[in-house]
Amino acid sequence: MELAIAEETDPGRRRQILEKLTARLPQWFGRPEANRHYAEQAERLEALVARIGKRAVGLLLLKRHSDVSAEIYWLGVEPEHHRRGIGRRLCEATEHRLRHDGTKFLFVATLHPSDPYEPYRRTHAFYESMGFELALSSLQGSSEPSSNPPSNPLAYYLKLL
Repeated sequence: MELAIAEETDPGRRRQILEKLTARLPQWFGRPEANRHYAEQAERLEALVARIGKRAVGLLLLKRHSDVSAEIYWLGVEPEHHRRGIGRRLCEATEHRLRHDGTKFLFVATLHPSDPYEPYRRTHAFYESMGFELALSSLQGSSEPSSNPPSNPLAYYLKLL
């Protein structure tokens, strides 16, 4: 398997890849309104694409929040290519780029680990294997009103670069 990771600069192509992957990953991306939002963001955010030959098999959207912090906003890999290192390679290429730019913190928001939904147990294990640590939880309480409903508690994982 000859895997290539490269930036995708065409906004329309980014959106097309995301929509294709989202449709193939309903366990993670099963909310149409959220998927429309992700597709819109694909046209705006930086993107790295994993390709085998000319076929896009993975996508990572990167959102920069400041000179020192960035977020893996969206990550997906075709189901038949799970557990083959594609997500890892996308993350590693992103981290390399961010370190080069002087970014110090990379984070990702995902469903809270207390939720029993199995696909997200794999998501947590993946990010933890990449060196991310649980940094903030919507279950821990906050003085600010939460826009995240209790039925969908979030966790924020952080990695120092």
